[in-house]
Amino acid sequence: MPRILAVDFGERRIGLATSDASAAVATPRRTLLRQNDESLLDALERFGRDEEIELVLFGVPRSPDGAESPFADRIRSFAAKFERRTGLPVRFHEETLTSDEAARRRRVLSRPTAREELDAMAAAVLLEDYLLSVESGSR
Repeated sequence: MPRILAVDFGERRIGLATSDASAAVATPRRTLLRQNDESLLDALERFGRDEEIELVLFGVPRSPDGAESPFADRIRSFAAKFERRTGLPVRFHEETLTSDEAARRRRVLSRPTAREELDAMAAAVLLEDYLLSVESGSR
């Protein structure tokens, strides 16, 4: 399985998580502050190259009725720019409630966590869910 980068895309902060070489473990890595698309593309391209990423996973939020949220178009547009620039394959996976799950985990650990760390944790939750769906064949 390829090494995967998961992206929890927001207008201000972008959480990143990566899989290990066996694609069994998702690790929160860092949060990027978004200034504009160009600088974010540069940062993601550099991170992907440094980490030897072979696949990039973008989370796509859904509304309670199951339809993609309006922000999904923005995510898909950015992901297409990233794919054109890097040539790395891009996949999408539903991310609804990943931030809530990251916050829940923080409470379970009973430790304070900066908002930036929560974004990376949300990306790890997204990646874990994706890896489980691939493993179960429900992707």
